[in-house]
Amino acid sequence: MTSLANVVDLIVFDFDGTICESADVKTDAFYRLYLDERGPEFATAVRDYHLEHVGISRFDKIVHVEETMLGRQCTDERLHLMAERFGSLVTDAVIAAPYCDGVPDFLDTFAGVVPMVIASATPTDELRYIVAARGLGSSFEAVEGSPSSKAEIISEFLVRRGAKAARTVVVGDQLSDLNGARAAGVGFVGFRPQTNDRLFENDVPVVAHFDQLGSAIISAMSRFAEHSLTTDRRDPT
Repeated sequence: MTSLANVVDLIVFDFDGTICESADVKTDAFYRLYLDERGPEFATAVRDYHLEHVGISRFDKIVHVEETMLGRQCTDERLHLMAERFGSLVTDAVIAAPYCDGVPDFLDTFAGVVPMVIASATPTDELRYIVAARGLGSSFEAVEGSPSSKAEIISEFLVRRGAKAARTVVVGDQLSDLNGARAAGVGFVGFRPQTNDRLFENDVPVVAHFDQLGSAIISAMSRFAEHSLTTDRRDPT
């Protein structure tokens, strides 16, 4: 029987909505960020924009809100002020958020067996603080977040760890995770607890519980390797 360690050099996890159930924390924070200043109607519009761009850096979202939705220049001072307010709204709540289904058992089984890292849109320092506060430091060999994009983080992991793209897989719950994996040329498995969710294309492997993840990665990486080999053979260079 094929083991997970035989087919992957590296597993790259998203954090919010994949490792812990904290995606709604961020959604609520974007609503609250502008509620007192602009009222519920505008706060709802900000929340909706966030939901349409999940997985994108909070800094980029704040710039959009300030300059496109409010029509004013977003100075560095204003940007960092709003980002700090956002961080104060979410950090403790993310630390306290429950794990996604099956995460603790998966980490207990594979930490130290298969190299695992985190790539998130959360600022790196804040993300590392949260990971440490949750006692996950020994489970993940590296933790990286914004300002780098998902694709940049994944590509840097490949270089730093000497991992082969054809033996690296991203696990995430959003299209930004899938797009980052594709841009970096690595495999992908989606995590969506709602089985009737149709966020990803039909040919993208998706699991609803981490007890399904090991077998899903093995299957997905086998197909990914075959696809990569076929593509290489067709490449005239």
